[in-house]
Amino acid sequence: MRVNFQLLKHVLLALGVLSLGSQVQASDIKFGLPIKCKLEKDCFIQNLPDIIEGEGVADSFCHRATYNGHKGVDIRLFSLEDIKRNVPVIAAANGIIKATRDGEIDKLIATQEDRQSVKNKECGNGILIAHPNGFESQYCHMKQGSIVVKKGQQIKQGDTLGFVGSSGFSQFPHIHLSIRKNGQWIDPISGNPPAATCAVSNLQNSLLNQDTRQYFQANTTRLIASGISGTPIVHGNLVKIGVPEKLKEVDQAIIGWAWFINLRKNDEIRFTLEGPQGLIAQNTANPIENHKATYSAFAGKKLQPEKGEYRLRTELLRDGQSIEDTLFVQILE
Repeated sequence: MRVNFQLLKHVLLALGVLSLGSQVQASDIKFGLPIKCKLEKDCFIQNLPDIIEGEGVADSFCHRATYNGHKGVDIRLFSLEDIKRNVPVIAAANGIIKATRDGEIDKLIATQEDRQSVKNKECGNGILIAHPNGFESQYCHMKQGSIVVKKGQQIKQGDTLGFVGSSGFSQFPHIHLSIRKNGQWIDPISGNPPAATCAVSNLQNSLLNQDTRQYFQANTTRLIASGISGTPIVHGNLVKIGVPEKLKEVDQAIIGWAWFINLRKNDEIRFTLEGPQGLIAQNTANPIENHKATYSAFAGKKLQPEKGEYRLRTELLRDGQSIEDTLFVQILE
């Protein structure tokens, strides 16, 4: 007997025995990036999830690019000034808007009073999206007044939801993405729920699609900016107003600087600063004592700049090996 499977499918659908939604398996749901930017150039992966239950801390690769209780991925911009660029937050997967919140101001949380001001609104301006098979994705810290979707709206992967901000409990401008399945938080990188101990996954169960997965690596250390200026940098100002002005002929000093994220214990920074007349400064800082989510350093000399070429070489040493070697060149004309 020949069975018409297409007809049988329509009969089962009509009877409610088979539903299109049930055909989607968990492995079929793959999430993309929640942001439209140039990773490693104008945006950076700052924090990974903390995959340890309780008091322990470990990221998806058993390192420390996270903090206790962090349940998502943070992709950052440089400073509050970058919020003005209106960097799009985009849907990581197809779904339906389940909830939104807007109207919270963009600021940096620096004091206990600041933290108290966002109590019960730590996500800030955010969006919750429902996906098949009990999956949900949550987007936090979006720019005030930027959300462009409404509850009940169907969206597709890549659709714009709003812009990156620094609302809620935020210490730097970023988008936070977290994933839940049937109410339980899951690390989207490994595809695993939190556990008592850290075990490095081969990512075969990752909830991220292939294009996105390549950006999430064990080494999250990055030199995100470097340059030459006329004054020493103030670390706290970097996230507020961005990088310092370039060297000018009227300056009274020549300073090479660098800004890092996710330095590890015992990492070392080496500067070589040269000008038209040769070497200005060469310095290797003492090893970093502990993991540093953000860190800056500088080296230089009080010296009147003159016209010509200036070169700053910044090296990051780990276990005696150079893992980052960046050259910055500026010409004073």
